[in-house]
Amino acid sequence: VHYPELHLCTDNGAMIAMAAAMRLQAGQQEATRAYTFEVKPRWPLDAISQSV
Repeated sequence: VHYPELHLCTDNGAMIAMAAAMRLQAGQQEATRAYTFEVKPRWPLDAISQSV
């Protein structure tokens, strides 16, 4: 298992905001598909493969 250095483990909110800004600049204001999923905070790793 590889763990990156702590300074590389940051929130990806800036990347999401940039993607949204680019979509707005391109005139696309709504998503073309409705991607929905259930949020499961603290999802146990051994349970992930059971739902896939």
